[in-house]
Amino acid sequence: MKKTIKNKVLASLIITCALGFGTPAYAETQTVDRVEAVVNNGVILESDLNAAFIKYKKHIQSNTPKGQEIPDDHTIKKQVLEQLINASLVTQLGEKMGVQISDMETDQLIESVAKMSNRTVNQVYEDYFKTEGLTPLQTREKIKKEALISELQHISVKKRVRISNQEIEKTMEILKEQHNVETKYDISSIFLRVDESATPEEIARTENLAHEIAARLKKGEKFSSLAMKYSQDPHSAEGGNWGKMSVDSMPTVFLENVSNAKKGDLIGPKRTETGYIIILVKDIEGTAYQPDISIKTRHILIKPTIVLSDEQVVAQLRKIKKDLENGTVDFADMARKYSEDPATSVKGGDLNWANPKIFDPIYAKTALSLKNGEISEPFKSSFGWHIVQLVDKKVDTDSNTELKDRAYQMLFERRYNDELILWINELRNNSYIKIIDPEFQQTQENQS
Repeated sequence: MKKTIKNKVLASLIITCALGFGTPAYAETQTVDRVEAVVNNGVILESDLNAAFIKYKKHIQSNTPKGQEIPDDHTIKKQVLEQLINASLVTQLGEKMGVQISDMETDQLIESVAKMSNRTVNQVYEDYFKTEGLTPLQTREKIKKEALISELQHISVKKRVRISNQEIEKTMEILKEQHNVETKYDISSIFLRVDESATPEEIARTENLAHEIAARLKKGEKFSSLAMKYSQDPHSAEGGNWGKMSVDSMPTVFLENVSNAKKGDLIGPKRTETGYIIILVKDIEGTAYQPDISIKTRHILIKPTIVLSDEQVVAQLRKIKKDLENGTVDFADMARKYSEDPATSVKGGDLNWANPKIFDPIYAKTALSLKNGEISEPFKSSFGWHIVQLVDKKVDTDSNTELKDRAYQMLFERRYNDELILWINELRNNSYIKIIDPEFQQTQENQS
């Protein structure tokens, strides 16, 4: 399955850690496994909450600097319960919509996980067993469930994003005015959610808490400690730290408040559509944009077979390279004779001008490492073994196509993150949610 979303900075609003789901329980089982929350026609059991709590607490401990206190167990459980509720709502919606992840797609996901971490598939299964006690079947179900939530999130949120041509053109002008300098902000935040159904008294209590937290921060309390205790965004376990973000990807609420900020500024609390937010600008730095590059290359591709081994292919390509460098043969002739790339062999291996991003990563990296006219050593990509010649390279500093793509992606990332927050809040507001334990109740129960 193709990766359906990029690195969405708010994706973990729905599922921050590995969370399991309870099945509907009957009255006689509640004495054995207490119901902690009712979510539409499903429930979250005490065992669900305890299992997720253990995992999430370990996650917080591993991401907290040495010597820094972590929230108490009750605070962590309250955060985990909110995450379980959100995940249950999304899963139920997925079932209604019939969104499914096939076994083949699950296999591809696990292979991707293994490849990205330089492990084998068996090692992935072993690691899940060691860290979470999951069998291979349970591991597959866990990965499938997480992929299902991401896919549903993408389907539901993407169609809410609307970007006009006027917005793209305006953003292109802003990018041009920046003279190819990109500002990055190192940001942390504390977010307190206000549900749509909240009463004026509940809103006032949340606002008072936000001001109280801001006052404590100004007196010198650690931002990260208060974020872990109070914040209701996906980065609470990391002390509210979002890391370094450019304007391309930061949510609008950040963009609107940090554009004129200085390093060390504490901003807020600010009222948003969904609650109150406090922002800390830890650092600001400017970096140069990497200019858009186009390369003109030609290559010869030979694929190993049962008869022709990798070693034999490499030897053949090395001989061709040597003959080319000696000037005894012509590149185009060799490509027409030997290359197994049907799209380019008839053109003498010519790939014409192209952005290197469209190529196999290994091909692009190899081509960009060459000087004009230089021929590479044989290398293997996902297509087979190549030698490539870099014919020419040019820097396109004012490409309207590239600039337009960048402007659209910048607007999409920001709008997607905004819509994701609104979507999950709308999902909650249109659902029946009843938290049983009074100690975990934060806002008025919702009932559609």
